[in-house]
Amino acid sequence: MSLKRSYCTCLFFLSLVVSVPGTAQLRQHGRYEKEVKPSEDAFTVIPLKKEGIALVRESRKTKFGSKAENWEFSIVDTTMAVSWSTDIEMKSGATLVGYEYEPGTVYLLFREGESDLHNFQLVTIPIQEKRTETDKIKFEVEFKITHFTMSGNNAVFGGYVSNEPAVLLYDRSSDHPKVLPGLFISDVSLLDVRANQNQSFNVLLAERKGKEKKTMMIRTYDHEGNLLIDDVIDIDPRLTIASAITSSLERDEMIIVGTYADAPGKAAMGFFSFIVDPFSKQEVVYTDFAALPHFLQYLPPRRAEKVITKSTKSKTQGKLPDYNIHVSLYRIDEREDGFYVLGELYYRNSSSNYGSYPYASSYYTPFPSYGYYPYGTPYSNRYYNTPGGYPYNNTTRQSDAHIVETTVLKFNTRGKIEKDASLKLDNMKVPHLEQIADFTVSRDSIVILYKKESEIIYEKEHGDADEVGEIKQVKVKLQGNEALKKEDKDEGTLRFWYGKSFYVWGYQTVRDEARVGDKTQYVFYINKISVE
Repeated sequence: MSLKRSYCTCLFFLSLVVSVPGTAQLRQHGRYEKEVKPSEDAFTVIPLKKEGIALVRESRKTKFGSKAENWEFSIVDTTMAVSWSTDIEMKSGATLVGYEYEPGTVYLLFREGESDLHNFQLVTIPIQEKRTETDKIKFEVEFKITHFTMSGNNAVFGGYVSNEPAVLLYDRSSDHPKVLPGLFISDVSLLDVRANQNQSFNVLLAERKGKEKKTMMIRTYDHEGNLLIDDVIDIDPRLTIASAITSSLERDEMIIVGTYADAPGKAAMGFFSFIVDPFSKQEVVYTDFAALPHFLQYLPPRRAEKVITKSTKSKTQGKLPDYNIHVSLYRIDEREDGFYVLGELYYRNSSSNYGSYPYASSYYTPFPSYGYYPYGTPYSNRYYNTPGGYPYNNTTRQSDAHIVETTVLKFNTRGKIEKDASLKLDNMKVPHLEQIADFTVSRDSIVILYKKESEIIYEKEHGDADEVGEIKQVKVKLQGNEALKKEDKDEGTLRFWYGKSFYVWGYQTVRDEARVGDKTQYVFYINKISVE
């Protein structure tokens, strides 16, 4: 190859790839763009792995005075082209409060009316068949919902009845949800309800009162609600479980990872983990935050050094380290060499009113949960979520959550932490608690990425566990000859999609001098990104 041709080839690839020695390569190779009006409702963006991305929003085509309203539903495929669009007719006043994805099917959960907490509609959308069907769900009991997922064709709802945990299973062939027996227990928290890859689902509970002996309970059911596993795990009686999530059986082993505190309602002071084994006593591994090489990266170096010194001294004296911070856990990535867990650290404004419990939400839960999302975790590794900005997710005020760092932990197949990587976040103040960054594993290294306005910021860990990875940033790539005029700061994010692919979305004002008609447009966009 000639020198000139080599030079031209390099220029071409540099236009697509950001490549820095010692860091990951970030490629942007596709964009979906749609002109919208600032007054229109925002899209809810639902990743469907290799089946694309679903977009949902309330339509402005609804006739005035009608008792029904239309919702737009579209699927953007992996080439960033729209493969199908349709309208979904819903009862006027319906609100999209949850969604779930299983291979081949999208599920949308709507609530009827702003004040009715008992009537829901479940919309089932078989992707290949390009049709929709709707089931009405009515709860006959006063049920405060905290989790929603799908197991097979059945909807699973977790929550509380009279402050006691309950799980209801809605079989689409019956009229009313089925209440699973054995869950109405006083002083017990419902930590997680999560579907597995084999159409079973997990229910995770923990005692929250100070007792001589504390336990955590993991139960796995088939899609019809039949109990498959019922396991009880002893917890250090000095500790309170603050949060926990389960893996989803992509591997043969199931891991449970969570955070612990020294009293109910307090911020977390460390991580715990164990591999579920109903046939033998499980070893619960407790790791305080100061013991992790990169966890305190968001602190000034001197402050971090003091925390480590003080925590080490407390442990040598047989005491619990007293350093704590709020941590939200979002997803578990199951791989051949173990489990990778994503979490984020945050502060709250002390002036906010949270009610009796610091994690209070509009759906009252009598025990701190790990977020403000009433229908499950706010990330889509199992693709159950609540639409961003939905006001019933939380009762926080503007700039109430200050998210300071994203952390990723690697656990081995025995449930012990092997390494951690962290990325300090740049002044990420948000009106409600939500996931900011995401990650993948590239050549055995953890790569963490997030979007801030029109830039993608990312970091790849170094091979040396004591070193901090180099942070890089790149502009979100525009379409054709467009020039960016303004990025909407309040909308948009970056999320893992499938394989090594991510998607980043948002709203921009762009100008194209070659465009016929209005040269300046306000657009909704999705960019496809890959990490190599």
